[in-house]
Amino acid sequence: MKKLIEGFTRQLGEALRIGQAVDLVRQGTDIRNVLITGMGGSGIGANLVESLVFGRIPIPISVCKGYNIPQFVSPHTLFIACSYTGNTEETLAAIQKAMLKRAHIICITSGGKMLELAKEYNFFYIRIPDGYSTARAMLGFMIVSLLYALYHTNLIGAAFIKETENSIEYLDRGEKAIQAEAELIAKKLKGKLPFIYCDGRLHAMATRFQQQLNENAKQIAHVNTFPEMNHNEIVGWRFPENILQQVQVIYLYSDHDHERVEKRLEICREIFEKRSNSIIDIVAEGASLLEQYYYLIHLTDWISYYLAKENQVDPDPEEAITFLKAELAKLK
Repeated sequence: MKKLIEGFTRQLGEALRIGQAVDLVRQGTDIRNVLITGMGGSGIGANLVESLVFGRIPIPISVCKGYNIPQFVSPHTLFIACSYTGNTEETLAAIQKAMLKRAHIICITSGGKMLELAKEYNFFYIRIPDGYSTARAMLGFMIVSLLYALYHTNLIGAAFIKETENSIEYLDRGEKAIQAEAELIAKKLKGKLPFIYCDGRLHAMATRFQQQLNENAKQIAHVNTFPEMNHNEIVGWRFPENILQQVQVIYLYSDHDHERVEKRLEICREIFEKRSNSIIDIVAEGASLLEQYYYLIHLTDWISYYLAKENQVDPDPEEAITFLKAELAKLK
């Protein structure tokens, strides 16, 4: 896992080369909406990209996770299926339903049954490198491939290419400082229950952080967003008192937070710190939202790695997920 996190910028560079080389245009295709499907480490890239293109893409875009797909899927839908292994059963089931709807399908995978389907039915696909042990460490490939899928179908511009190149340079230059900050934050999280709060625009990023804490550090965590939590969850910050004392609130910030959300975060700081611990502030760095996402992904991945060390666990194995898949396989 350490090597995979260290290789994040190399992964971004390779993803740019792969994405530039593919041809995803089929003449006469009339795309009126986009649906992206994927699970876990393969699917979180879809949520991040949905957030990144919010307000920039001229047609509706949504993310679907599970076996079923929305009724609106049609021949005018760009249906992008993401599965690193190519064998995710929920995503394969969703593809079968999209085929019945005659959607325009693009697959992003390293192989497996998904690649076999793509070749058999002449779907467009972006093939990313195989041979890695975990999908969650392939997020760079997923994000860049999804952006290229939207770019090659003329739904977004090419700005993400330069922004990704900028991030590669910036993260490489600041690697030591990023790791040092991550290690300090991990020490503060040991023995605590992380509550990750942010502007709604960063919800996908907070969820990615939560997932990495779950899978790498084997630690439970909670996510909610402002302003929504101010209408419900904030009232629950009273009981149980002994649990709240173990909560560690983390604020994620970006330059794209709403100004009213920034004020809400500061007002609520007093409430949280009175009942738990001093808040940890994590501030994104970079010139664009995409660059800030890359920074936060890399920093929080390192936090999850160092917290795994604090918890004295191996970040790679996923015994609970492996057990679940084995039990499900018995039911087929």
